[in-house]
Amino acid sequence: MENRIKIALEFLKDGQSFTVGNLRFSIDNSNLLTITAWSKYLTFSNLTKANSLSELTEIKSIFSNMIAASNDLKRFITDKSIEYVLCYDDGGKASIDICSEVDGVVKWKVELR
Repeated sequence: MENRIKIALEFLKDGQSFTVGNLRFSIDNSNLLTITAWSKYLTFSNLTKANSLSELTEIKSIFSNMIAASNDLKRFITDKSIEYVLCYDDGGKASIDICSEVDGVVKWKVELR
């Protein structure tokens, strides 16, 4: 995992996204590091706010574990804002943002029950 993270950081420095495990890392010019993952739910109608929040928490936990395991990543994020994004993949046809979180504030991109 450490090697994948080092490679990801090189891609990010060049403005390119990179996937480590199930997380896609990307960065914009404003130093916003976006960590994106896709929902495990295969049917959109099965998505709820509760299970989406649970998956968002899992994304944050996985990324936190990566930070704990990599001093390079820890140094890289010191001056960055982190955005966590949960998406839904419609069988490879489209990727739909479900929700995102920055600084503890969740924004919903779709209406869920």
